[in-house]
Amino acid sequence: MAVTTGSERARATLAYLRRKITTGDWPVGERIPIEPELAEQIGVGRSTVREAVRSLASIGMLETLPGRGTFVRSSTPTSTLLNEFLVDFTLEEILSYRRALEIEAAQQAALHRSDDDLEALEQAAADELGCNRCPVFTRGAESSAFDSRFHQLLFDAAKNRLLAALYAGINEQLRSPAHRGRLANVATATEMERDHARVLDAIRRRDFIDAVHSMADHVDHDVVIVSENQVKQPLPRTPEQEERIAQVRAGEASRA
Repeated sequence: MAVTTGSERARATLAYLRRKITTGDWPVGERIPIEPELAEQIGVGRSTVREAVRSLASIGMLETLPGRGTFVRSSTPTSTLLNEFLVDFTLEEILSYRRALEIEAAQQAALHRSDDDLEALEQAAADELGCNRCPVFTRGAESSAFDSRFHQLLFDAAKNRLLAALYAGINEQLRSPAHRGRLANVATATEMERDHARVLDAIRRRDFIDAVHSMADHVDHDVVIVSENQVKQPLPRTPEQEERIAQVRAGEASRA
């Protein structure tokens, strides 16, 4: 009979927990089972589970909150090096980079999504109806705009691991205490539903041009900087530019 060593059990436990996260069995923002339950499910000791949780927390996939439990924070490993690198940049620069990642992900999702990806996106959009997740950081809240399953699945559908990893790293940096209270989601639940529906429709039709326009419109008010109760527009535009955007929106609405 083969003997299972402690290191093999540790690797198997780590792989089990990571697989639960990456496959979406444990969605981002969800609390995972408590330590005794996991130990029983996997068939290992509680100390082995505890060490695996610590390992995944160190790369940003899990976060343990005292008195509340352990939550999934990212479906991909967050690079510590990336977080350290981002410290040297302003919040405006970080949000601009996040914006670029989301727009590119929408374009690639429209081009590369599978039927399963589309089904998962449709379910996520339905699950988030009525939830505007505003403001981004609410004292005591277990979820935020960074936990949107729809956005996470969008990056999965893009079939680009680097995009997904960078996005996870950006969100982890934005969660840091240094930015707490400086960010808000200014869209209403109705606006969020409308935006997600437009992005989803473009991906369903595999129209990458509409996907880009829809996502660019969405990220204008998805997560923005707030200073002294005033919203800082990510990209100030002239009245003429706003009119052109309105015309594009009207065209997309008529096609939908």
